[in-house]
Amino acid sequence: MAEQVSIKDFLRKREMATQELKFEGFASPFVITEVSNEENEKLQKAATRTNKNQYGQVVRQVDQDKYADALVVQSVVQPDLNSKELQEFYGTLADPLGTLKKMLSMGELTKLVKAVNTLSLGDTLEEKVDEAKN
Repeated sequence: MAEQVSIKDFLRKREMATQELKFEGFASPFVITEVSNEENEKLQKAATRTNKNQYGQVVRQVDQDKYADALVVQSVVQPDLNSKELQEFYGTLADPLGTLKKMLSMGELTKLVKAVNTLSLGDTLEEKVDEAKN
């Protein structure tokens, strides 16, 4: 006979995961946070274009690059990429993504993007395939 399940078994306060990443040359670590489902939907909507195809039908398409960039910017909580002082130093006023790209090397940015994806999206399909091979 199955155990009685209570709705209380599914009530929890959801804490968003965070992670610190240390990059050489910076006194403090970068801190990233998991993106909530609500924030993710806003990012996807902002990255979605509406076009008409050759038959006149309205087609919605997510710009994956724009979405990925927005996800990374949204995830970084330290440093404040919208800081005027930070943006002035790097010459990237009103461009938090540009600030991040000027701050980090290509390898560091790749490491940050991978950490954001793992934190918010869990293991990627590619990582699961690699795990299965080993």
